[in-house]
Amino acid sequence: MEFLRTKKMLAEQIESGKIAGACALVCKNGEPVFCDYEGYTGADRKTKIGENSAFRLASMTKPITATAVLICIEKGLLRLNDKVRDFIAGFDDLYVAEKNGDVWVKGEKSDDITVFQLLTHSSGIGCGEIESVEFEKVKPRNGDTLASAIARYGQTLLAFRSGTAQAYSPVMGFDLLARIVEAVSGIPYDEFLKKEIFTPLNMNSTSYLLTDFNPDNLVHSCLYDNGVLSGSIPENNFGDFPAGYTGGGAGLISTLSDYGKFANELLRCYRGGDGILSKQSAVMMGSPQLDEKKISGVYDFFNWGFGVRAMRARYEWQPLPAGSYGWSGAYGTHFWVDPANGITAVYMHNSSSFGGAGAPHTLAFERAVTEDLSL
Repeated sequence: MEFLRTKKMLAEQIESGKIAGACALVCKNGEPVFCDYEGYTGADRKTKIGENSAFRLASMTKPITATAVLICIEKGLLRLNDKVRDFIAGFDDLYVAEKNGDVWVKGEKSDDITVFQLLTHSSGIGCGEIESVEFEKVKPRNGDTLASAIARYGQTLLAFRSGTAQAYSPVMGFDLLARIVEAVSGIPYDEFLKKEIFTPLNMNSTSYLLTDFNPDNLVHSCLYDNGVLSGSIPENNFGDFPAGYTGGGAGLISTLSDYGKFANELLRCYRGGDGILSKQSAVMMGSPQLDEKKISGVYDFFNWGFGVRAMRARYEWQPLPAGSYGWSGAYGTHFWVDPANGITAVYMHNSSSFGGAGAPHTLAFERAVTEDLSL
């Protein structure tokens, strides 16, 4: 199997000058059938992309957080219908934002937010029209830990009454989940991930700390503007997060190989293999969870699993087979798992110009791989 379309897709992106380098890994039943590294870690074209290249995952941190939550549930430490206020102070009284002229004000009181709602972006926190306004008030600042930042999150207004709609929560929803994992496990979140996920899977090149990586291996944060590509070694693991901030929604740094191990483990567990998750948990994670009759914003071609987009239908503009699930990162990372065909696929570049889920490059990667596999 030559994967000519996928290799061409990677080369064309770099030849366009819009990114410095990219890489991709495709596995069938856990075994690599395609792996390619193209281009450079930065616009300076000094260091080639390779197996040690470390990419900021941004929101591809979320599926790892969802896995951590499911591990806690399997350990009997947590339940899907548990309420955030049972673990984190300041979440007893939550209110929905209401527009008064040009200003958002406190509207109706919301129901309690649950773990299930956080996992499926149906909580109303840190999302929708008010996301940027509310997040700016409480976002992680220099000196913050996960716990100290989370202490402010309960002050925000919700985009809708929890459990009535779905809207993507870029940071706050999954930060809450990470803090709940800390609370029920009794150890810092990064230590939990290392103990329960990274060490068992030999993901030795995944971390929240830029200092854990050789600077030569860190993929630059690139910007394409007016035909010019520029970039430098990133100073933060995500946005302007404090150094090493252990966010549940974003912040991890990893390699193509490491994330491939994670994707393959999700597939193995889904199929009933003995691993970090039971088959029941793995299937729940990758299956559509929201009822389109009760939750607005859910469609046959788009639904949420736990921390992942779960596809129920295939269209020309959505090339993945039904039953596939996965997610992306704002800096250009993307992955999916296709249980029916035994496929996992991971793509990585780092750019602040082109986004993640639904971006043209993610769709191009999906289409190239599925065509090369004749799916």
